[in-house]
Amino acid sequence: MADASHVVFATTGSLGDLHPFLAVGGELKRRGHRASIATSAVHRAQVEAAGLEFRHMRPDPENTPAFHARFMHPRTGGEFVYRHYLGPAIRASYADLVQATRGADLLVSQSLMALAAPLVAARTGIPWASAVLQPMCFFSLHERPNYIPLPLLPWLCGRSPALHGKVFGYVRRFTESWMRPVQDFKRELGIDSSGHPMYEGQHSPACVLAMFSPLLGRPQPDWPAPTVQTGTALYQPDDAALPPTVRNFLARGGAPLAVFTLSSAASNDAGGFYRAALAAAQSLGLRALLITGGLAESTAMEPLPPTALRIGYAPFEQVFPHAALIVHSGGSATCFKALQAGKPQVVVPHAHDQLDNALRLRQLGVAKVVTGKRLGRLRAAMRQALADDGMRRHAQALGERSRREDGVSQACDALERMLVHA
Repeated sequence: MADASHVVFATTGSLGDLHPFLAVGGELKRRGHRASIATSAVHRAQVEAAGLEFRHMRPDPENTPAFHARFMHPRTGGEFVYRHYLGPAIRASYADLVQATRGADLLVSQSLMALAAPLVAARTGIPWASAVLQPMCFFSLHERPNYIPLPLLPWLCGRSPALHGKVFGYVRRFTESWMRPVQDFKRELGIDSSGHPMYEGQHSPACVLAMFSPLLGRPQPDWPAPTVQTGTALYQPDDAALPPTVRNFLARGGAPLAVFTLSSAASNDAGGFYRAALAAAQSLGLRALLITGGLAESTAMEPLPPTALRIGYAPFEQVFPHAALIVHSGGSATCFKALQAGKPQVVVPHAHDQLDNALRLRQLGVAKVVTGKRLGRLRAAMRQALADDGMRRHAQALGERSRREDGVSQACDALERMLVHA
């Protein structure tokens, strides 16, 4: 093991963007290192509850329906995130991260979201590793570009890397204006601004951690050379006990159980999802566990029937194994926990990487996909998934394979190797 060192993780976004670094930071701490998380103020309580050091890194999201609706918009969410949220805050993010890494031995950043990390590494010389949490974020020309909101073009690009390269060139040019504040600031700092911050500029030249399961995405020829695929780093807090109401509901038995969740990001802009979920479960004779994040939209459904229970939060790894069917929005960590549970899935993607994750699950043969604007098809997709014996058997087999992964240990091993060389 390397000598005790201080590792700073830089991330922003939802709990799905935070939890992998809580998991890796916690394991590094158990190995004798010091770990800090630089992130927005909204995550301070989670960081400190995990026993790690919190460091504030702006921007801080607005906790308003309007902000969440723009953040999770299926077509314009990406532009909002970079042009109106992360990009304009680059100077504040940089100042905060310089302070957070003062005296540290290693900086680990979430690709695409911690935009200040490459700048801090370039200016201060701190050893830097980047981490990719979703396969889509490599933007490989050898895979179908599901982030393109057109029906035919992604399919054609998936069959022709040459065509994909031409289309991707347009995407690069189209998104350059989103990154103008970052590029301007890089020039002010005297940093080469030729690399696009959303693409090659997001990756460390020393170490790139592909922190997702090879079941969801295998290495491609155009991944960065120093990439190490670790598998998904799942955060499982020691005190994550199920509330008695949930334990009693799961133990009650009776009709098969469907678990519905939009995770932390999409739940802020749920629309009519939970109403449609409850109606579909009732019509199919299922019990329904609605994990809603405490949304006002979901409370309007109460009083719920005896066959349904609403709860703001529950550890997925403890409730998913009880389900006959898991319905979720396609966040990368949720996808992997559903895979580990070995159960059929219905994915209702909202924005960002969720559609790509959903289509990868469908290609694996373990999920049906319902786009957010087609909630009327949710019942049919659930019925088909429940009736598909092949999907059930395939999900069980992949569950056994996924449970053998240990992304947390693999990521820590890679970081300790980097600390030794640094």
